[in-house]
Amino acid sequence: MSDISTLPIDQRLKRVLRHMPAPVGIVTSTTDGGEPIGLAMSALMPVCLEPPAMAICVNRSASAHAPLVESGQFCINLLHSGLDAHMRPFADPAERASRFTQADWQQHDPSGLWYIVGAAANLFCTISERVAHGTHDLIIGRVDALYAAEGDDVLGWGNGALGRLQPLVTA
Repeated sequence: MSDISTLPIDQRLKRVLRHMPAPVGIVTSTTDGGEPIGLAMSALMPVCLEPPAMAICVNRSASAHAPLVESGQFCINLLHSGLDAHMRPFADPAERASRFTQADWQQHDPSGLWYIVGAAANLFCTISERVAHGTHDLIIGRVDALYAAEGDDVLGWGNGALGRLQPLVTA
C-alpha cells in the first residue's frame, strides 16, 4: 500500500477498507405496495445466535432505505460465484431495470420477500433495532427463517473486486 498519511482520514479509511474482504449479498425488501426493492452490499454481518440476528448498514440517502425500514423486514441473499451476474443490476444504476428479472427470483411465503433460489444462503429477517450513526443506519434483524445451500463457495468483495471467499484448506 502506498503512503496515504497526507490524505484526510475518511479517504484513508476507504483505502484500508478496500483491502478488507467481506461477503457480499443482495438485500431485498418491499415497498408498501408490495414491489420488490434491493441493494447490493458488503455491510452485513452476524450479530448473535441467541436470538439469531443479522445486521446490515444502509445509507439513509439510498432510495431503498425508507421502504426497507417501513416494511420492517429484509432478506439477505448471500451469493456463490455462479450467481455473480445477479450483482450488476443492484450495483450499477444503469442496469436497474433488469433487477428481479432472472428466473431464479422467487417470493418467500409468508414474508413476501424476494430471494434467489439456490443462493449460498437466504436469511429472512424482521427488523428489531435501528441505530443511526453518521450517514447510515445499522439495522438489526431477527432471523425468522433461512435457506442454506451445500458448499463453501461464497461471493465476496476485496481489493475493489468480486471474488470467492473459500477456505484455504478443506478437511
